[in-house]
Amino acid sequence: MLSSFADGSFGLFTIALAQTLILAGAAVAWQGIRAFDHRRLDLKLAAAGPLAFLLLATSAPLLQASFGARYFLAAVIGAIYTGLAAWELKSSEHEEQLSNRPFAYVWFAALTLVLMVSGLSASLSPVTPVDLAQSVPLWLSIAAFAIFLHAFIAPLSVFLMLRDRLLVEHRWSAATDALTGLANRFTFLDMLQTLSTKVRGEGAFLYVDVDHVKRINDHYGHSGGDQVLKTCAELILRELPEHALLGRLAGAEFAAYVPFCKVEEAEKLAHIIHDSVEQQMFFLGGELVPVTVSVGVAHGAMQVTADELLKRADAALYTAKVNGRNSVVVWSDGQRPSYA
Repeated sequence: MLSSFADGSFGLFTIALAQTLILAGAAVAWQGIRAFDHRRLDLKLAAAGPLAFLLLATSAPLLQASFGARYFLAAVIGAIYTGLAAWELKSSEHEEQLSNRPFAYVWFAALTLVLMVSGLSASLSPVTPVDLAQSVPLWLSIAAFAIFLHAFIAPLSVFLMLRDRLLVEHRWSAATDALTGLANRFTFLDMLQTLSTKVRGEGAFLYVDVDHVKRINDHYGHSGGDQVLKTCAELILRELPEHALLGRLAGAEFAAYVPFCKVEEAEKLAHIIHDSVEQQMFFLGGELVPVTVSVGVAHGAMQVTADELLKRADAALYTAKVNGRNSVVVWSDGQRPSYA
C-alpha cells in the first residue's frame, strides 16, 4: 500500500497509476451510493479526478519531483470523492431511513477527514523517499491503514444498507395492498386501534364500497376492475385530510378513519368522495363506464371504541346497499341508519 505513495524501485508511471486506481475506487464508491439511492450517475465527474491526477502526476515537474506534492493532490481529490459519498448518504437519510446508513455516513466522513489531514500534513511537513525508507510518518501510516480498511468497509456498508432496504420492502409488502398501495386489512385495523387510542376524541369512520365491481370484472376483465379500484383509491385518498387513515379491507371495500372529525364534517366528506367517484370518467375497453360508490358513515366520541365505529359504519353501508347503492348513509346513535 505504501509503495504506491513513495518513490522506490517502481517507476513514476507505475506509482502514479497505483494512486490513480485508489482514486478511481473512491469515485466508483461515490457512484455506487448514487445508484443505490436511485440518483443519476455522473460518470464524467467520477472519471475526471483520477484522469486529471494521472495526467498531472506524469507531466507536471513539481509532482514528478515531490512525493509530498503528489500525495497532497491525491489526498485532496480522494477527500472530494469520499466527501461527496458522505453527502449523498446524509442527504438521502430523510428520504429513506436505514439502520446502517448512519454507520456508512460516519465512515465516509471520517475517511474524508483523514485524507484532508494527511494531505495537509504532507504539504506542511515534506518528506522524501529517503525519509520514508527510514521511518514512515504517523499521518501516512494512518491514511494508508484507513484506505486499506475502506476497501472492505465501503462494500460492506452498501451490502448492509441493501439488506436493510430489502427488510423494509418485505415489511412494506406484508403491510400494504399490492394493487392500491394502501394499508391492507390487518395493518389498517392494527393502526386503527393504535390511532384511536392515542387520539381519544371525536372521530369518524367512513366505509366505502365500489358498486358492482363484479359486473365490471365480467364485462371488462379483472384488469378493468383493478383499474377502477386503483383509481377509486386515489380519489378517496385525495379527498381525505392528511391525518386520516385509509386502507383496503376487502376486494372493493375501503375504510377511512378521520380523527377530530365531527359528524357533520364526516357526512360532508362522504358526499365529496361519493361525488368525486361519480364524476370521474372511467374508460374501459374503449367505452365510458359509469362508476359509483356506497358510503357508510359512523361517528363517535371518546367512549366509542374503534371496533364499535367499524361495526356502525358497516351497518350504515349495508343500509346503503339495501336501498339500491350509490348513496351515503349516516349511522345515528339510538336510531336506524338514516338514508341520505
